[in-house]
Amino acid sequence: MNKRTASRIAALAAIGSGALLVAAVIATKMRIQSSIVSLAEHTDNQALDYDSAIARYAEVQAAEDDTINPVCRSKIMTHGAKTENVIVLVHGITNCPEQFAEFAPLFFERGYNVLIPRMPRNGLADRMTNELKYLTAEELRDCSNTLVDIACGLGDHVTFLGLSVGGVMTAWAAQHRSEIDKAVVIAPSIGFTNLGADRLSSFAIMLFRILPNIGTQHFSPFSDGPQHSYLGFSSRSFGVVMRFGKSILKSAKQKKPAAQSILMVTNAADTAVNSKINRELVNFWRANGYDQIEEYEFSADKKLIHDIIDPQQVQQQTDLVYPILLDLITR
Repeated sequence: MNKRTASRIAALAAIGSGALLVAAVIATKMRIQSSIVSLAEHTDNQALDYDSAIARYAEVQAAEDDTINPVCRSKIMTHGAKTENVIVLVHGITNCPEQFAEFAPLFFERGYNVLIPRMPRNGLADRMTNELKYLTAEELRDCSNTLVDIACGLGDHVTFLGLSVGGVMTAWAAQHRSEIDKAVVIAPSIGFTNLGADRLSSFAIMLFRILPNIGTQHFSPFSDGPQHSYLGFSSRSFGVVMRFGKSILKSAKQKKPAAQSILMVTNAADTAVNSKINRELVNFWRANGYDQIEEYEFSADKKLIHDIIDPQQVQQQTDLVYPILLDLITR
């Protein structure tokens, strides 16, 4: 084989490899787009009364084995019967129900039944776990949907609250479930950080799906977070949450949300989420004629951290945050 022939073969091989790569990228993008559409699909199965709601909750508890940190198990606070109001409190990713240890009782004292679920793949006793790399958007959707079903049997008026990724789950529930009287969306991580370009979100979702998972706990573990939360993030879970968020944006662009009212709470000092994308979500809702939405933003001068709920967070200001949230939610 002469040098010219070898060069031609090498060139053809390079072109063929490039074509295969392009085809793989296009195929992956098409699968992602298809899955984004499917995330709006759900089957409602509301608990019809208090007893059936408790039975559904017992099924959730039964699925939590000894690998779960005891303080991170799903929790419920009830008055022994269906009440006028029920609130669902959904924590952020890497955290667990213990995030609401001091916030949840404030609602119980006001007569609410309170449901504090554990998000899928979170709350394990092993804080160095790689479990988050297995998280799927379908799990987040199904968990959100199940929580609404259970809440329907616990109270006549359903409030659904979530922070960060829990906020994304709340936004999904607000978009698709009419049984919710008030959805409280706090700092939703539909997009991560204000640094990235919004147009790159689809590309980022694809990269997170294709590339090997990176667990930040293995090279830069959290040093000052709550003792019950994981010590790092999963890069693959970022892509999953972004895909879930993109499905909500797609639905919001097409039709108004199903929830009776929505409260969007943001934090001007928060650099962990993409405020432009969150603003876009609100704009989509309003553009479809939905006017039952209230917005509240904590000003930048308050210097609040992203997680404004967990009392174990360093630099936490719950004395400032809790009274404001309580007033916004219960009035």
